[in-house]
Amino acid sequence: MKTYAGLPLSIKTHPRAKRVLVKLIPGKGLEVVTPKGFGKHLVAGILDEKRPWIERTRDRLLADGMDLSGSIPDLPNILDFKAMDRIYQVDYLDRPVKVSVMENVARLQVKGPVEDRPAIFEALQRYTVKKAREIVLPMLIAMSRRTGLEYTALRVRRQKTRWGSCSARGTISVNAKLLFLPPELVNHLLLHELCHTRHLNHSQAYWDCVACYEPDYHRLEEELRCGGRFVPDWFA
Repeated sequence: MKTYAGLPLSIKTHPRAKRVLVKLIPGKGLEVVTPKGFGKHLVAGILDEKRPWIERTRDRLLADGMDLSGSIPDLPNILDFKAMDRIYQVDYLDRPVKVSVMENVARLQVKGPVEDRPAIFEALQRYTVKKAREIVLPMLIAMSRRTGLEYTALRVRRQKTRWGSCSARGTISVNAKLLFLPPELVNHLLLHELCHTRHLNHSQAYWDCVACYEPDYHRLEEELRCGGRFVPDWFA
């Protein structure tokens, strides 16, 4: 396997790419996407130019608990959804069928070929997104009522790094990974985004708004920045 700066390196061509893209992807490492017809011998020079950024980003992601090794994680025995204070035991039924996940009280039954770990991870991620919608929406409604900060809609997505965002129309998007975070951090992220319905920036007025509802926001912001340590490798 090719490596660069201690990271697994993959180079691929995309027919619609207009320029060379260099990305650090949790669980995969360093990925370079080139336009069709681009000389692969030029990639080394581009990586050397971007090496300071690559190393800074690598160190930040590793500090956040991200796995950049490119190895395939083991199948999880439990799903620890801290946001809802529940741990699910995971049972696997090795069957030659399409992977499915069924919930039964505090257990999950995953049916499918156990050697196809990527397909199982994909199914568990879809289940987590579905569960996150069920759990985060009531938390957002409660936070909105407590603060009087109104939003338009909630979206739950699978994102690589960003915990959440707020659009100019008041639509709040959150990362399904929030389900693995303690409730205190989830609530703070929701407050963070609700305050953006008043200030679509990180100005002093914005932080004054956050502080009005959460005086201890400095500590919570720092803990949220390191929240990746709660997220299992198979989701990262």
